[in-house]
Amino acid sequence: MTARSRLIVAFISTGLVAYIALGSVLGRVLGDTSYGQLTVFNEVVRLVLDSYVDPVNLDRAMAGARLGMVEALDGDSAYLDADALRIYQQPVRELDADVGVVLSRRFGFLAIVAPRLGSPAAKAGVKAGDIIKTIDGKHSRTITVPEGERLFRGAPGSTVKLRLLRAGSDPVDVAVVRERIAPEPVRSRLLEGGPGYLRVGEFSARTADEMRGEFEALRRAGAKSLILDLRGVAYGTPEAGVKAAELFLKGGVVARVVGRRVDEKVLSADPARSSWDLPVAVLVDNGTAGPGEIVAAALLDAGRSPVIGERTFGRAPVQKLVPLPEGALLLTVAKYVSPKGNAIHGRGVEPTVPVSTPDEDETAAVPATDPILEKAIEVLTTEAKKAA
Repeated sequence: MTARSRLIVAFISTGLVAYIALGSVLGRVLGDTSYGQLTVFNEVVRLVLDSYVDPVNLDRAMAGARLGMVEALDGDSAYLDADALRIYQQPVRELDADVGVVLSRRFGFLAIVAPRLGSPAAKAGVKAGDIIKTIDGKHSRTITVPEGERLFRGAPGSTVKLRLLRAGSDPVDVAVVRERIAPEPVRSRLLEGGPGYLRVGEFSARTADEMRGEFEALRRAGAKSLILDLRGVAYGTPEAGVKAAELFLKGGVVARVVGRRVDEKVLSADPARSSWDLPVAVLVDNGTAGPGEIVAAALLDAGRSPVIGERTFGRAPVQKLVPLPEGALLLTVAKYVSPKGNAIHGRGVEPTVPVSTPDEDETAAVPATDPILEKAIEVLTTEAKKAA
């Protein structure tokens, strides 16, 4: 048997073992009775394990199978062995510092959804879309998202070393110093020509109230329209995103939560919370995820705002921790979708006005241009002329 043939057989056996090992668990969790066919696969696996040219290390095959199967679901589901589960369930110590990134998995590696605005990672040059090859020398292919998040935490002033993969460049080595990260406040200013500009860095329990206060400041300054910048916004809770979206709506649906085995939940806007009824344009990019995507999708489907920029990341899961005899399964059981039922998780929000961002000059302290912001000003100016 050739090396290529052995690789194919090993791959098949790993996948089949995964099917057997996790299929019955998923059946119990989801109440699905369609796993009777596992007996057929069980026989195939028995033959492979019994007749394969070399002895099969079952423990190793099972470990790879568990990782591979959940990785095929989405970037957030994960199998946690006993050690990983213990780390996942540890309370986060308030004194621990962090590098400030939101993680997922892509192409078999940990990936940066986006660095938090003003975080140590952002200051060190970590970018949305970066693929993490190693963390302190440990290959990320074997690290789950919860484990990666824990590895990034540590004592203030300590350093974590990353090797990052970026399209069109050699691997990039970055050293990030952990810090205690303060919540990023909402900031606003009046742009030349009249539009107000509102920058949201993350979505916390107080973000909506901060936005409301900035609305008042912009009105006093004479703003007749608003640019809501959600680029790179991935940190925060979906609930905070829903509260922020309500500020722009006079009722109607903000988002829906759907799943095969969960009751659909419809999240509606409270008209009393509406705080900005003037024109608005939303800016997004590949680093916009989670609560930022919920806001963008809500305003888009309501016809309240154009969405300008790049397709968003596509990360809006609802997860459940399912205990197993030797660990647990962190499983996505539902997902947020837009008011019209368009999937956010795994697909992202498609902008109504696509604008590509040119590759940044690594040596430039400040980007020379901001084509997404410039397009938003143009769109709002055109709409204002039409209205006049």
